[in-house]
Amino acid sequence: MSVEAAFGTTLQDAVSTGGTWTCITQYTDISKNGISITRGAADELSDIQAGSCTLVLDNTDGRFTPENSTSPYYPNVTDGVPIRVSVSTATRNLTLNPSFEGGSVEGWLWPAGVEVTTVAAPVQHGTRAARVTWNAGSSGYFETAVYGLTIGAVCTASVYVRVPAGHAAARIRMGGITSSASTVTDTYTRLTVTFTATASVMALQVIPSTTPAVGNLVYVDAVQVEEGGTATVFSPDAAQLSRRFWGLVNQWPVTWEGLGSAVTVTAMDVLSVLSRAEDQMRPMLLQEILLWGPNAYYPLDEPDGSTSGGDASGLTGPRSLAVGQAGAGGELAFGAGIAPLGMSGAPLFTPVSATAGKYLRADLGRAFQATSFTQHLLLEAWVATTVAGRNILTVASPDRSSNLILYLQASTGYLTVSTTTPDASATGIVVGSTNLADGALHHVIYDAEAKELYVDGVSIGSFSAILPVQDLSTLTIGASHNGLTLWSGSISNVALYLDTAMSAANLVDHYRCGTTGFAGETADERAYRLVTYIGLSFGDVGIFNTGIAEQAALGQTCLEHLRDVETTESGKLYARRDAPMVMLQGRSVRYNQSSALNIQYVDFEPTDFELAYDTQKVANTLTLSRPGGATQRMVHAVSRKARGPMGRTVDTLCTDDLVVTDLGNWLLYRYSTPQVELRGIRIEASTMGQAAYRTLMAADISTMITVTAMPSQAPAASMSVTVEGYREDIRHNQHTIQFHTSQAETDSVWVLGDSTYSRLGSTTRLAY
Repeated sequence: MSVEAAFGTTLQDAVSTGGTWTCITQYTDISKNGISITRGAADELSDIQAGSCTLVLDNTDGRFTPENSTSPYYPNVTDGVPIRVSVSTATRNLTLNPSFEGGSVEGWLWPAGVEVTTVAAPVQHGTRAARVTWNAGSSGYFETAVYGLTIGAVCTASVYVRVPAGHAAARIRMGGITSSASTVTDTYTRLTVTFTATASVMALQVIPSTTPAVGNLVYVDAVQVEEGGTATVFSPDAAQLSRRFWGLVNQWPVTWEGLGSAVTVTAMDVLSVLSRAEDQMRPMLLQEILLWGPNAYYPLDEPDGSTSGGDASGLTGPRSLAVGQAGAGGELAFGAGIAPLGMSGAPLFTPVSATAGKYLRADLGRAFQATSFTQHLLLEAWVATTVAGRNILTVASPDRSSNLILYLQASTGYLTVSTTTPDASATGIVVGSTNLADGALHHVIYDAEAKELYVDGVSIGSFSAILPVQDLSTLTIGASHNGLTLWSGSISNVALYLDTAMSAANLVDHYRCGTTGFAGETADERAYRLVTYIGLSFGDVGIFNTGIAEQAALGQTCLEHLRDVETTESGKLYARRDAPMVMLQGRSVRYNQSSALNIQYVDFEPTDFELAYDTQKVANTLTLSRPGGATQRMVHAVSRKARGPMGRTVDTLCTDDLVVTDLGNWLLYRYSTPQVELRGIRIEASTMGQAAYRTLMAADISTMITVTAMPSQAPAASMSVTVEGYREDIRHNQHTIQFHTSQAETDSVWVLGDSTYSRLGSTTRLAY
């Protein structure tokens, strides 16, 4: 068992790079308190909650006391520290990938500049070896983490290396000890080091013995780490690592007993990040725009009565948009204009004339101004008007001598861009052949690098004559830089980007977002979109084909919106236990599964499980709904007559009434009558053989387990269950898992032409 913490690693660092991990196993109490981990849900109808891990750390030297400057981890003993718990099993060789079979270098790391691949020859063992190409003058390495070391034990690491003649010799290094350099060339030779394990996780490295030249090689194969003072015959039986938990520490409470001190750590997986109530998600269009890191962004969704528009970019430079006045009269009413789907409103500009009325203006800040000299400008906005010949927006320098104006041509309503440089050179370009002064809402983009304009997600032309502008510091919305040619209509979601790596192609999907809310995309696509807004990684398992309705307005936590997607898919949403990643499991994963493990009844203690038969899950009257669709009532008449009404309400994001009906029929089939089921089984995993133990370590949400040789009082000789969640307790020489389970039989569904799953009247269940 190993416990590691990534001190100084932020959540975003962990998502992008994995973080730098420190083994703290030696401080973990696994004798008295042990490690407790919870995961999943109590049953298939309950929401999966954020997984948790609790463990106690020895704090005798104060290393786990927050803000203790003498701690070797200072100042990084804080909330949000990533922590992970792992279990390693091995026959003798503790290495996870010892001979690169199958062409895999999984579990090995190397720095930039070093190149690694696998080859079929020359090899020491099996059919593959790793070929490492050093970078000239580098302090290169080829490294793997070794788990399952017994702290204080004498161990030996050995690696077979082959160095071509004339290339830098190789060494290996582990536990602070470096081997002698390889002395022969063009043949494999075994390098060894003997060391004392100081942690349960340590790194084994292959390194050059001298500064290598460009293209110097070393072939690596038959890697082994074992307990004992000598290297024994190489064993290709790799160790297996099971990550039991990955999460973020939320507290480091320090307690004392006499002069002793301990810290009880509690950590939660990344579902907790999605569920933070204070982080209510703003509309989907706003979230999409923020993904691209605008240098200034004004959603302009302030309510009626507002007098200014705020910047949503999160940067400190851009100021709020203030109302400016040209001439006399005119109105500017927030919330009264036409806004994209999901947005609460937009300001409506109603000038008296082209020269008399109100507009909005903001200082974009010094950082924006400085960046405009080196980066290329992109801007986008949503507009609606019936009046041509007016200015949408202007970006200008402090003295207004350099400016860019986006407007509609007076005679045609065509989208036009004009730039003026300090020498007063001006170029106006009319692009496209569509009159945008038609009263409809339009999405417009200008890409200064490509000199291209987009309307409603489609390029309407590029041009070379337009002049580039820079030294930009002021944004005017609804007028020119001098407050003229006033806009009449709505403008919202004005975003400005300064980035040479971006193009308009990155922004065109905003039109689809603002008009459809991405309605119709599948559950995995929608879940990926929502999770991306939070900055986490996402993965999916299964087949997804049910369309999801728009969620353009959002407004709740990310987790609540993901729950709606999960319900519609009838899938499972959870956090991976080995990484900061959110997973969505499609309903297809559970259909017609094979059992991962068979366990005989006699292997359980008599009190470790019991059969349930009750109405806890029964529903014979359903009320189902979808956005913009029918509210349907579905009844299982036989069950209702026998038991009376037992109702359930199901709100979905389905896009079709027939899909809602399919879901309702599936739920009535599964839950209209009680079922005999095992709702929990407790397994002492440490007493099982290695093969069974490894299978149990792989068991996760939706894994099927079968209990065989049931006693005569049971309804069947064997019963299969599906894992919904579990609690595990890890102590010295003990690993207990209490699985929360549901009946697997209800996920047995019809398959056309299958000898098992298409038997008339027996397995003809049509699944949702």
